[in-house]
Amino acid sequence: MLPGNTDFIADPFNLAFLGVFALVILTVASTLVVAFVRTRQAVARGKAAQMLWHEEFEELPASAKECRHAFTGELPGRHCARAFDCKGCEKHAELLSLSPALPASDESGLDIPNDRLYHRGHAWLKPLDDGTVAVGLDDLASRLVGKPDALELPALGARVDENGPALRLRAGSARVRVASPVTGEVVEHGSLSGPFLLRVRPTAGLDTRALLTPREAAAYFTRELDRLQLAISGARGVPALADGGLPVADLGKAIPSEDRDRVLGEMLLES
Repeated sequence: MLPGNTDFIADPFNLAFLGVFALVILTVASTLVVAFVRTRQAVARGKAAQMLWHEEFEELPASAKECRHAFTGELPGRHCARAFDCKGCEKHAELLSLSPALPASDESGLDIPNDRLYHRGHAWLKPLDDGTVAVGLDDLASRLVGKPDALELPALGARVDENGPALRLRAGSARVRVASPVTGEVVEHGSLSGPFLLRVRPTAGLDTRALLTPREAAAYFTRELDRLQLAISGARGVPALADGGLPVADLGKAIPSEDRDRVLGEMLLES
């Protein structure tokens, strides 16, 4: 039936069969090519996001690079040299194996729910029953941003990369990115008034070793309030902290517009 076969007869039936056969082969081949190209693009985007994050990390002040085990009191004075990538840190693994006791109290005055994990750039991640994760802003970032003028979310189906941009916020003259605590595909949009901002389906499994536990976050936020005080200390007339050491509810509106972009960028780890 095929050309080259001495029994092949070029009648309409055989020609139609060859056409369908060729179409199937082309469809399979094109599908494989598209999948290959998309995979390479995804890998390239992931590498680009990590390269950009490492560049931003190098530009951060020393106060923002403090090791998670420093602000818990386990390794005072230690700074991170791995761009907060705790997954390959031998010292982190060693301390986890010892199960050290962390401070039980929260002196920051901020809301730190126990059902989620926290990124150093002030996003949180909450695993859901269907295998996806919810992503939102922690209480410090929410108070700092206040009510933003615009919320820019990635398109449904788009990929977000850990430490790469998860979303962008515009508050007055400031436009800042919020770093993603996870790598995956955006499957649902939330809102500032809802329970989350994004719902993401993680790729290649969920690895949360670089994220802070609620107890670590409590110690971290206390240090972050000190860093916030330093970040805005140069702005005239700014009520950085209310009486009693608690942050004002809408700190973003209190920061002069000329300082807002700088302060938000410093606190959200955007150089």
